[in-house]
Amino acid sequence: MAEVLEPLRGVWAAVLTPVTAGLEPDAAKAIAYYRELLESGCDGINLLGTTGEAMSFDTGARVEFMRAIAQSGLPMDRVMAGTGSASLADAARLTKAAIELNFAAVLVMPPFFYRDASDDGILSYFEALFARVPSIGKRVLLYNFPAMSGITFHADLVDRLMANFPNTIAGVKDSSNDRGLQRELLARHRELAVFPGSEAYLGGALAYGAAGCISGSVALWPELAGRVYRNATCAGARDLSERRASLDGLPFIAAVRRRVADLRADDAWTRSMPPLVPLGS
Repeated sequence: MAEVLEPLRGVWAAVLTPVTAGLEPDAAKAIAYYRELLESGCDGINLLGTTGEAMSFDTGARVEFMRAIAQSGLPMDRVMAGTGSASLADAARLTKAAIELNFAAVLVMPPFFYRDASDDGILSYFEALFARVPSIGKRVLLYNFPAMSGITFHADLVDRLMANFPNTIAGVKDSSNDRGLQRELLARHRELAVFPGSEAYLGGALAYGAAGCISGSVALWPELAGRVYRNATCAGARDLSERRASLDGLPFIAAVRRRVADLRADDAWTRSMPPLVPLGS
């Protein structure tokens, strides 16, 4: 089994999933791109997250994509996978596959659709999930993105999850970018690896104890993001924030796809899974 980083830290790119004309993940195109990111300043990559359009692929396709990445020769201690699903059985299948394939961590969104789910309900979901993947180890990052899931991993809920699963939960990715929440989580659980979902305020987040960031846009400027992570007070911190702000007001995934397509001179990177469409469509 791959060595697990304790704790996970650094700048992780939440990467795009290239899509074939037949609307399947294109593993060959992905592997070359992911390798370049790991060689260009990213400490790690997170595949099949929101930027990777995971929820638009069926479970079988996600497992096969993870398998292709795991067999590619990429350093698996620097690769995590999103394994969340509204279906408990699908989340368990995805999480089990990621662990067996030696991914460094799994990023798990709470079950969505039933947005009135109680804290007790969320707790019972994770209890059932972890019971189905007993060999998971301390490799789970809770994925807090209430704008998409409708569920917030607020501090009291994280307290309960940590109390019940102290040897399973390693950290939190906070794509709500709620700095107050991040500070509160770190005050209550210094051992948590807390990752903001944006590099816009990376320097400030590092100052209050964040582990780094996991962001879909750091793939556009990995060298700069890596420099800021290693020296939060460097002159590049303002430049990094301004570059991230250049995406404000745009459909995020489409904008990142357009820029990656331009950087790679390959318009195939603009193709998303329906219902998403290329920028300007």
